[in-house]
Amino acid sequence: MIAILNRALGITLLIALVGCGVRGPLYMPNVPNVPPAPTEPEPQGKLYPPQTPASTNNSSSAK
Repeated sequence: MIAILNRALGITLLIALVGCGVRGPLYMPNVPNVPPAPTEPEPQGKLYPPQTPASTNNSSSAK
């Protein structure tokens, strides 16, 4: 019974060490810096870019 447990533990350890799936050297990833906060608040309630009002003469010439 002890021999079976030793073999099971050995096989489990072998699979854990060999089958991790990581190749190459281990390294810490480079995390980009946080961008600075905007200095002006975001405009609310306005269209961006501002649209010019449509004149009534353009609609009659389009016919």
